[in-house]
Amino acid sequence: MTAAAPRVFVFQCSSNTYMECIERSLFGSNDPWPLQVRRGDWCLLHHYEFDTLFGLWRATADGGRRIVPKAWRGKFPFQVPVALATAAIVELPRGTVGSMERSLDGDRAEQILQAARSLSPLPES
Repeated sequence: MTAAAPRVFVFQCSSNTYMECIERSLFGSNDPWPLQVRRGDWCLLHHYEFDTLFGLWRATADGGRRIVPKAWRGKFPFQVPVALATAAIVELPRGTVGSMERSLDGDRAEQILQAARSLSPLPES
């Protein structure tokens, strides 16, 4: 049996939402695309105010709607629970992903994982 190709999803945050993402181990969006996320997929967090990309997390469950209804005061109902996959949150180099990229798979996802591995060891999957 062949292992599934890796998938990487890029979530957005601001100074107002970053800490809640980290404290709750939950990423969210007001658009439904996080419903595509499956348990085990890789996730990044793009702080758009500073154009900083953080990683690397893994989804601990499939994306859903209102997993934590009160998170972000209900503003981001499409949510994915995550767990940090590296020893600490790492900052990936600028330009690692494009500003409009949200879902990466195949070779593009593997490039992102290699960039993260160069900063912090990752478990093999």
